Amino acid sequence: MAESSDASGPGDLVLSSGSLENPPLPELIDAALAADIPALSLWPGHYHPSYAASGSSLDEMAHRIADSGLVVQDLDAIVTWVGPDDPGGPYFEEAVERDVFELADAVAARGVNVLQHAATGTSLDAAAESFASVCDRAASHGLRANLEFSRRRITPDLPTAAKVVEAAGRDNGGLTVDAWHVHFGPGRFDDLDAVPGHLIGAVQLNDAPKELPADLDWATRHRRAVPGAGVVDLRGLLASLARIGSEAPLTLEVFDAPRVAELGCAGFAQMLAESVRGIQRSAGNAH
Repeated sequence: MAESSDASGPGDLVLSSGSLENPPLPELIDAALAADIPALSLWPGHYHPSYAASGSSLDEMAHRIADSGLVVQDLDAIVTWVGPDDPGGPYFEEAVERDVFELADAVAARGVNVLQHAATGTSLDAAAESFASVCDRAASHGLRANLEFSRRRITPDLPTAAKVVEAAGRDNGGLTVDAWHVHFGPGRFDDLDAVPGHLIGAVQLNDAPKELPADLDWATRHRRAVPGAGVVDLRGLLASLARIGSEAPLTLEVFDAPRVAELGCAGFAQMLAESVRGIQRSAGNAH
């Protein structure tokens, strides 16, 4: 693995490439620097040379990132099927696992987000076994693996996901907490109080409307709100994270293509960063 800076710490901001509709890497880097955001979260399905239209090699990408002084906090994501009846990927916009790890090695990523899918009735024991296997493969690349939960996955909420991670029993295994998925439940931010802070490896910040969207899948990918513009209790989330001693940085993950088109990548990145820093100040968690 290439050498990199220290990983981001609690309160530090991370810019998800998905928030800017996965622009060319130089534009993404410029946007992060303009917003004074020290770290990136990359979608391998848009940045690995096997999928990207830019033609940049892994070495070229690594040099651009290193020269910028930015850290690649994580790659989003490895997507796995748990149990039988696998319909076959890709399930979202993900790259195949070997390409995720190849990109991670090149850009000195610190972690990888993990999403699990399964047929109805698949056991949590199977989910834990599968996650442990991903953790072992990630560990061979020096990566932390963070399991993300949501209402339509085998791990629908934080308590269930925490049980899977703990049952997997891997030192590099953790959790990704996405504000959108907690808001639309099941579960709530108070569930964090029962989770050891060291298990929280990634936090994805965004906002949401009060009512469940008619097409949740579409809204999840295309209509998340800027932090502070919805009804999600982000101050409560930050307070809970501080209370349990989480050291995870805060990833800005807001999908709103029309806003990106209106403001440009740098403008939208600055809007996201300013909104979260305002929430941090009001919550007494300014970094």
